[in-house]
Amino acid sequence: MANPADSLESVVIGDGVVVKGAFTVPSKAVINGVIEGDLTAEEVLIGTTGRITGRVSAKMIDVRGQLHHTIVSEKSLIVRATGKIVGKIHYAEIEIEKGGEIEGALNQGSEPPAAASTGASHQQTKPSGS
Repeated sequence: MANPADSLESVVIGDGVVVKGAFTVPSKAVINGVIEGDLTAEEVLIGTTGRITGRVSAKMIDVRGQLHHTIVSEKSLIVRATGKIVGKIHYAEIEIEKGGEIEGALNQGSEPPAAASTGASHQQTKPSGS
């Protein structure tokens, strides 16, 4: 079993569980159920049965389920083969496995989407050299 100290500041939303509201998690959030609302955490893992509809903000986001709305990943965003993101996506680094889906606006850099509206419009990011 995992070290109990690792889970003190974490949350797990189980398969079949539906929660609504705004959540702030100091450490890791594992989502296998449904969140209707906003989630802020250090690290977010959305399992294959997980779905979040709302703003998600974290340093690291790993998507195996579904994310809808606004996503802000300060360091790393990983979209697994079963993952799907629809909405405004802001990231520093992104990895998309074959089969992973993204639909919406992609913004790369250190400015969050709210602060990015200073008159400069962001284009969809394209890999360099292609």
